[in-house]
Amino acid sequence: MGSSRRSWFPMAALGFALLVMVAVEVVPDEIEAAQGYQLTQGLYGLGTGGVGGTGYPAAVAVSVDAVPSARLGWLAGLVCVVLAVAAWYRRELRPSRPGRYLLGTLGALAAVPLLDLAGALQLGLGGDVRGALLATLGLLVLAGYERSWFLAAVAGVFALVATLFLPPVAGALVAAGVLFAAAFAVLLRPRPDGPATA
Repeated sequence: MGSSRRSWFPMAALGFALLVMVAVEVVPDEIEAAQGYQLTQGLYGLGTGGVGGTGYPAAVAVSVDAVPSARLGWLAGLVCVVLAVAAWYRRELRPSRPGRYLLGTLGALAAVPLLDLAGALQLGLGGDVRGALLATLGLLVLAGYERSWFLAAVAGVFALVATLFLPPVAGALVAAGVLFAAAFAVLLRPRPDGPATA
């Protein structure tokens, strides 16, 4: 049923999604840091006392969330990975019942936010931990489908790296490195049926 050589694409897709999530997280911080000086000067009136000479900003926001939200865009990233992997397997497998395949893909897409919500409400996990565990669950499901112990081991290493490294950006970068290394290892492994012919 499975072919572990196909598993390179899902690992590479998840690694690429992690790199994009890190870039989206890091780049706006740099832009905000550059614009922060201009914003504070506008709020405080260039040192003239601001509103009514008090120099106080108009409002202060305080967060009281019990469960920390994700710094990285895990939900969007995982949805994109599910779509990319579904398209990849559709191309590779050419299923005889495309309706069932479409329903399975829609089910996987619906499972991502539902499992994330369950992790937040039932387990009280932080957003970045929930995202990493959802990605690990996806890798384990794929390992079961492909009957690949290697992919199951990669999922375990991915879970440890993505949840234990702090800050989450560093964990995501190291986890992406693990996924890319595993994808290359799968691609470089000799084919069981001999080399591919053109």
